[in-house]
Amino acid sequence: MTPGEFFDDVAEKNALSAIEAPGDLRQAINAIMTLDAFFGILHAELYAKGTLKESRDDDWKEKLAQRNDDYRLLRDAAYALKHGELKHPKPRLVRQPDQLFKMPGAFQSNAFQRGAFQMEQVWIETDVTDHRADEVINSVTQFARSQLPSWKLKRDE
Repeated sequence: MTPGEFFDDVAEKNALSAIEAPGDLRQAINAIMTLDAFFGILHAELYAKGTLKESRDDDWKEKLAQRNDDYRLLRDAAYALKHGELKHPKPRLVRQPDQLFKMPGAFQSNAFQRGAFQMEQVWIETDVTDHRADEVINSVTQFARSQLPSWKLKRDE
């Protein structure tokens, strides 16, 4: 499977499902893991073509994370989910899987306006602030899609 096929057929579809169901932890985790996997698959392809000099995908992903804060957050969440706990001294926004959590919805009984009823929401907790997982997933999906032309990849490449 090419990086373009993986993005179109797996990563982006999982991302859209998670965005449409912002309270579904399973879908959020699927989107986070497959978006991070996309960047790993993309790295392997670009390195094989000689487009990248970094032989380790971690080094290349770090450069991407420095350019895009939402990707950094998603990458750190994926690593924490994959490894269970990140104990090394490298700075990370997310170190443990329990930093991804679902908050129940709330109903504001004295309000008769749009948004008075809030649905369940998956959040990503950091030391500084919490982030809505669907917004992070959406941002990283857009980042990946916007970068595809600069990586000169099409669906068949």
